[in-house]
Amino acid sequence: MRGAGTNDGKHGMTTRRGRRKSGKSGLRRSHLRVVSGAVREAETRPSALSAREDPGRRRRVRSLMLGGVVFTLAVISLAVWSLHRATTISAFERRFECAQAVWGSVEEGLEVDGIVVRDERVFVSPIAGKVRLVVGEGERVRAGAVVAEVARDEARQRLEPPLVSAREELAKFDAYARTRLDELKRQVASCKLEVENEKQALDRARASRNASAEEKHKAGLARAKAGLAAATRRLDEEEKALEARGRALAAKVQDCETAYRQAVYELRAEIPGVVSFELDGLEHALTPVSAQDVGPDQVRSLVASPVRVRDGVEVAEGEPVFRLIDNYRLLVLVVLSGEDAAALASSRALVKFASVAGGGPFPARVVSQGNPAPSGERAVLLEVSGFPQELCNVRRARVKLVTRTASGLTIPRRAVVQSGGGHIVYVPVNLGVVRKPVEIVAGDEDTVIVRGLKEGQRVLTNPSIVYEARITVWR
Repeated sequence: MRGAGTNDGKHGMTTRRGRRKSGKSGLRRSHLRVVSGAVREAETRPSALSAREDPGRRRRVRSLMLGGVVFTLAVISLAVWSLHRATTISAFERRFECAQAVWGSVEEGLEVDGIVVRDERVFVSPIAGKVRLVVGEGERVRAGAVVAEVARDEARQRLEPPLVSAREELAKFDAYARTRLDELKRQVASCKLEVENEKQALDRARASRNASAEEKHKAGLARAKAGLAAATRRLDEEEKALEARGRALAAKVQDCETAYRQAVYELRAEIPGVVSFELDGLEHALTPVSAQDVGPDQVRSLVASPVRVRDGVEVAEGEPVFRLIDNYRLLVLVVLSGEDAAALASSRALVKFASVAGGGPFPARVVSQGNPAPSGERAVLLEVSGFPQELCNVRRARVKLVTRTASGLTIPRRAVVQSGGGHIVYVPVNLGVVRKPVEIVAGDEDTVIVRGLKEGQRVLTNPSIVYEARITVWR
């Protein structure tokens, strides 16, 4: 029993020990079970976690997509707004006419109508007949040059051929006479050279006491002198004969020319100058001398009637054919108020002509100021330095008398608006304009110099559009 018990006890003890041991190992196995369970749980957790994390990821993706859509819409809206704004500004500014303020200069002065006065001489036809123009319009000729011819047709046809023939005959004879005389002179020179050679040979023979050579060269010298005498005599005789023949031919030409001139008259320039075949009838009334006595009312009443003389036209005796202009002297007659005439008391001015390319200005001096009219106006005669070719046939011209030249920022005069006691301009800005006060320093009829703007700044040159289109004026 004890043994059994003992065994049992032992067994029990063993069992308890085993339990103890099993207990220790059971903890480990439990731990292992926990760990293995954790591992299994960890192995099964990703799918569960993925299942739990999908909604957040989807939310983030949706947020990103939504943000992208919003950003894209914002960019599109901005582009559309910018395009619309640009289109609006473009359409808005198309109504504007603008100019930039730039550095430049303007010339202040008086602009009036002037009468051109030239130092010119009119040549009339001494006979009735048909005109033949020898030079062109506006051509400058020297003194003595033939400018035109006036002739009757039947006389020209009858007398011109003999004159042409006589001139040709004289020209041919002159050429022959020069050639023949040159030939005879060469013969005389050759004979003189032969005489000199024989003389030298004779001197050498005498020096060498060669009697036979001396006799030979004496005979040669005699022959050479005889040849020289004959050549000289022939030259003198033919020279006299050629001169006589030349005089006869020249007389024949002169007779033909005399007969020709009685029917065909040559008009020659007595002084150098520019030729014009256009006449207006005021050439005698307006001269550098007579223009000093012309009053303001007379200046206004002057009437020019231009007539052009053309090649082949019939003219009567005493009828004008052409003018000869001294293109180194030009005057202009203007009518000024008493105040403006007093401004030229310094007797110096600058003159510009609207009809002249480039316009000038040309320096000028006051020649005379006529007596004042009841209105106070005066006729002022100015002599201009220089003679533009365009004024050869112009009688009335628009003249500007420049009194002052100023420089600065220039803008068109039409851009300036009178406002109160000063002036303003409109500067285009964002869908509107800004009123900019300016000060006019100087100006002419088209351009003004102003203060108050910057170089390159734009201004409206059609300022009335501000009120017509009700454009916003920013302050």
